[in-house]
Amino acid sequence: MRDYYEALEELLANTQATTQTETLTLEEAEGHVLAETLTVNYDAPMFDNSAMDGYAVCGLDRTEWEIIGVVAAGDDITATQLEPGQAIRIFTGASIPANTDSVVPQENTTVTGRCLSVQQALKPDANIRRQGEELKKGDVLIASHSIMSPAAIGLLASQGYASVNCFKPLTLTLFSTGDELLALTEALAPGKIYDSNRPMLLGWFKHYAYLNVVNGGVLPDNYDSIKTALQQAAGHSDIIVCSGGASVGDKDYVKQVLDELGTLEHWKLAIKPGKPFAWGNINDRCKVFLLPGNPVASYATSLLMTLPAIKYLAGLSLEKARPKKWKAQADFSIPNNKQGRRDFLRGVLTMTDSGVWAAPVKGQGSHMLSGCVNADVLIEIPAHSNVEHGQWLDVYPLSHSF
Repeated sequence: MRDYYEALEELLANTQATTQTETLTLEEAEGHVLAETLTVNYDAPMFDNSAMDGYAVCGLDRTEWEIIGVVAAGDDITATQLEPGQAIRIFTGASIPANTDSVVPQENTTVTGRCLSVQQALKPDANIRRQGEELKKGDVLIASHSIMSPAAIGLLASQGYASVNCFKPLTLTLFSTGDELLALTEALAPGKIYDSNRPMLLGWFKHYAYLNVVNGGVLPDNYDSIKTALQQAAGHSDIIVCSGGASVGDKDYVKQVLDELGTLEHWKLAIKPGKPFAWGNINDRCKVFLLPGNPVASYATSLLMTLPAIKYLAGLSLEKARPKKWKAQADFSIPNNKQGRRDFLRGVLTMTDSGVWAAPVKGQGSHMLSGCVNADVLIEIPAHSNVEHGQWLDVYPLSHSF
C-alpha cells in the first residue's frame, strides 16, 4: 500500500497547472486565482497622516500650544506649516502638516478657546502613520498563484487596480457510479440507496470560483454507457471526478474504460478511510480522479488527495494547494494502536486556556457521514502509533469548518 504523503507528492508532481488566463474586473475576481504578480503602485500610506482624532503639535518641550486651524481627511494642507508652539485640530486619516512633532489624542487634552493644554509628556512621532511604512512603490503587492480573497481585492483597489489577470476557471464534471444508486426524486426500493456522494461533492466543489462544476449524474454498471459518458465529458471538461469508481469489483468498469481511453494509476492508499484511489488522464488533457464509494472515504480522499491536485491544476501554488494542517493536543488516548494504516479520525476541537484540544466524535465508520457533519477536523493517527493524552497531533480542517 502507498504511504499517504508519498502518494500526494507523486500525484502533485504528475499534475500540470493550467496556463489559460483571462482579464477580470475586481468585482468579478473574488475567489479566482491570480495569474500575475502585482506590484505596489503607490506608497502605503501615500502620505503622512493621523492615526486618530486629536491635535498635531509642533514642539515637545511645552504644555501649551496655540490652535491655528482644523484639518480633516481629504483636505489639501500643502501650504500649511506649524511653527513652534502651534497646534492644529486634526482628524483620523488627515494629512500631517509640515513640522508636526506628535499627534495628541483628543481625550488627553484640555482646550480653552484657542489654547491647547496637555499635562503628560509627549513622544515624538506618536500617532502618525508615516508614508510608505506599510508598502513601498515597486515592492510585490500580491504574488501570482494566489487566491483573490476579499482582502486582496480591497488591497488592489487601494492601489488603483481596476482589473486583474486570472487563470480561467476549469470545468469539472462529477459522476456517481453504481446500479444501486437512486436519484432523490425516485422512490426507495429494495437493495437501492440514495446517491449522497454526488450532492455532497457538488456542494463542496461549487464553493470554488475557479471551478465550473457540471453534474454528470449516475453512471450505471455498464461498460458501453460508462465509455460513452466519459468520452463525452472529456470533450468539454478539464477534470472528471467519479465517486465509486475506485473499487475493484467485477462490475466496476470505470477503470477498464480509462485503461482504454487514456492512462490510469490505481493505488491502495495506506489510509483509513479511503484505501482505494485512482487517477489518470483522457486524451492527455482531461484529468480523472476515481474516489471510493463509501461516503466518508469519498470525502476524506477528496480533502486529502483530489482537492490539492485540483487546486494546483487551477493555478494555485503548490504551497497553497496542499491540504491545510494544524496542531492540536489529543483529548483522548490510544494505548495499543494495532491499526496498520494511517487513520484519519473525525474529531472536534475545543479551545481552552491550556490550548487547542481534539477528540474523536462518535461514528467513525467509512459509511457514517454523520461523523463528518459533527466534526471540525480529521485527526491524523500514524499506523501502529499509540496516542497519549495531551500529545500534539496533526489535524486537517474539514471543508465546512473554515
